[in-house]
Amino acid sequence: MADRQLIGRIAIAGIVVAALATCVVLLNGGEEPQAETVAVVGEPTGAVPSRGPDRTITRTLSQAQPVSNDWQIAYELVGTGTATVVYDSNGLGLVHQEPQVTLPWRKELTWKNTGTPPTVQLMGQGEGAVECRVAVGGAVVTSEKSAPGEVATCTGRLAPV
Repeated sequence: MADRQLIGRIAIAGIVVAALATCVVLLNGGEEPQAETVAVVGEPTGAVPSRGPDRTITRTLSQAQPVSNDWQIAYELVGTGTATVVYDSNGLGLVHQEPQVTLPWRKELTWKNTGTPPTVQLMGQGEGAVECRVAVGGAVVTSEKSAPGEVATCTGRLAPV
């Protein structure tokens, strides 16, 4: 019981001290005490150097583009005339055919990186000799030339990135 009375008295004393401090601040106008003026002996007699204009330095920060780990595939069929082209359009074995394309022919695709390197497939049969090339990220990964009237086939599994 004595402990509760002591705690209560301490709390009341704290409130009284806070109230007195508030009164002192209000009576003083809430201002900080002013420093006394001091005379400086031997002040410079020359003109005070002028300060140049303020300068604003502006820098534009470019935001880094997120790096994509998707597969950038480029199929190419080189030759003369026309050809029938068959290729894997998504890296999952879905074959797409384009008959009678004008050579040279190029198709660029972006495949999602699923963690397993896909197999690229490109076949072309033209009126004359044809050459097929498959590039991944700009580097040729497979290439083949054919004799006239034969099929050029470029297939292979891509290496992991």
